[in-house]
Amino acid sequence: MSSESLHLAYSDDGVKWTPLNDNKPALNSIAGQYIIRDPFIRKGPDGWFHLVATGGPTRRDIGYARSRDLVTWEDQRYIPIIRGDERARSAWAPEFFYDEDQENYFVFWSTSYGEHGWDDSRIFCARTKDFGTFTPPKILLDAGYTVIDATIVPWNGVWYIIFKDERFGYKHGEHRFMRVATAPALDGPYTVVTEAITPQLTEGPSLYRPSESGPWYLAYDYCMANGYGVSVSDDLLNWRILPEADFPVNARHGSVFEITDADFERLQSTLSAK
Repeated sequence: MSSESLHLAYSDDGVKWTPLNDNKPALNSIAGQYIIRDPFIRKGPDGWFHLVATGGPTRRDIGYARSRDLVTWEDQRYIPIIRGDERARSAWAPEFFYDEDQENYFVFWSTSYGEHGWDDSRIFCARTKDFGTFTPPKILLDAGYTVIDATIVPWNGVWYIIFKDERFGYKHGEHRFMRVATAPALDGPYTVVTEAITPQLTEGPSLYRPSESGPWYLAYDYCMANGYGVSVSDDLLNWRILPEADFPVNARHGSVFEITDADFERLQSTLSAK
């Protein structure tokens, strides 16, 4: 299972990444079942690092676990995020954003109603306070074509979604790159405002900003080439590739998150004691 499992790496500048624990898996599977694909991690206001990921007993589940130290993972389980809808074929690449105004987690993912599990896909969302009870899913982004792999960030009073335009084949031509949509509020409505912002055959966008006054960085997976890339932007709309980006071998669709110096020191100490 180590071919698709949770691995950790760190960076001081968001460009050069160093694997932790000799690049050994931090978590091989959730609840001893299934691979961990598209992991997304954030620390909540409760002090826990929450992990959500693609995969589970049915294709409509997402994986969940939480940790205090990024080493020991508790409450491992699968969440039937799409409930009572047998037409739904998938729940891919879940992420979440903690909404301070409503004091809950805004969870979002892509679900397909097509034949193959990726086609006729839209971005859905639901809210939860505890990753146990969720509001009914609803569509967050319908671009008029199949989309997957969304990530969200607020900036200067505007909400930005970076997502993958998943169209390809003789009917549509080759897309499979990231685009940007914006909205006045987290719940939308979102409007697509750019064409491609990454090369073709990229997915798994992860947004981060190493410096509060510096540019935005966007990491993404070259999904057909077993590689990773980073682009940089001053406005979240216009991007240029950073050719010097360096990621651990075999890195795939993951997430970038900030931790405190104290959390990082504790993590290194825990790993060295294992």
